[in-house]
This record gives sequence, structure tokens and C-alpha cells, in this order.
Amino acid sequence: MATIEAIVRYGYSGATSTRIAEISGFTRGAQKHHFKDKAELVSVALVELQERYQAETIAKLGHTAGKDVRGVLQALWRSQITDLYTAAMELRMAARSDDDLRAVLVPAEQQIGRQQRELLIRLLDDGRHPRQRLLEIGELTLNALRGMASQRFLYPDERRERRQLRALEQTVRTLLTATAEHAGPDGPGDGTPGP
Repeated sequence: MATIEAIVRYGYSGATSTRIAEISGFTRGAQKHHFKDKAELVSVALVELQERYQAETIAKLGHTAGKDVRGVLQALWRSQITDLYTAAMELRMAARSDDDLRAVLVPAEQQIGRQQRELLIRLLDDGRHPRQRLLEIGELTLNALRGMASQRFLYPDERRERRQLRALEQTVRTLLTATAEHAGPDGPGDGTPGP
């Protein structure tokens, strides 16, 4: 998508409407007709591209739900090292000091966050875990992956990333096992430790 490409290439402030129009092939008039301003254009592009990535992930991994923690983590990791993630990081930093961007980015990020959590719950759910516990494990996983991706911007190291992914996989498996054991034979518990 041209908007994301422009942000990755030029940063938020350098991704002018003119540059976005040049990359996309749309006229500035067409942009103005569909979007109030650049902030709105960017937030719509971010949500649409995230939805596309999620659909691809579901298509690839939907059949392995609850069975393939490694595959889930690797797919999510790949989604964190894309131009979409680079653009999202650029936008988060720009929104810190741009009220107009923050006003449209926060709801877009909330929508994307809900979608990512739902995807992760769907992919990790094997029917033995309470939804709340899967949500907690999902949030921890996503935050760890985001931290790894942020670290990669300044210091890419594939060996470190593989090591961290293995450690994250082990952590997720441990958390899932502990939750399933706590649930007992009657099904999922509430995810809290027993006495």
C-alpha cells in the first residue's frame, strides 16, 4: 500500500500527501475526496493492511489452532518485521507530538490490538484454557514480539532473534500447560492459581 511505503521510505513527516499520491498513482484530488487529512489516510491504511496480514495468517495457520505454538509465534514474528510494523512504529512516535495523528491513530491501534489478540486466542485455543488466560498469554506474547522487533531496528541479530523466539515458545508452552493443568478434568478453570 502506497501510504505505508511512503512512511517507511520517508518517515511520517516526509510522507507528504503529494509523495503518497505519486507512489499510489492517485491524484491529490482523489485523496482529498476520500480522506479528510493525512492522519486519517494513514490510520485507514494501517487498519486495512493489518486486516490483510491477519487474513493471510489465518489462512496459513487456522488449521493448526491449539497445536502449533512454534508456527504461531513464527507467523506473528514475521508480521512484526514487515513494512507495516515499521510504519506503525514511525506513526506511534509521530503521534506522541501530533495531536491530529494521535486522535485517529489511537482508535486504529485499539482496533488492530483487538484483532491481534483475537487472532492469537483463536490460534492458541485448544479448548482447555479459559478465554481470559489466553488473552493474558496473548498480550504477553505480542508485547514480547513487539519489543524484539523494536530491538531489531537498531541492532538486528538473527541468532539472538531465534534464541528469543525459542525462549518465548518455551514460556508460552509453560503458561499453557500450567493453565491446562489447573483447569483439571472438568474443563477450563478461571486461570488463577489454586490454593
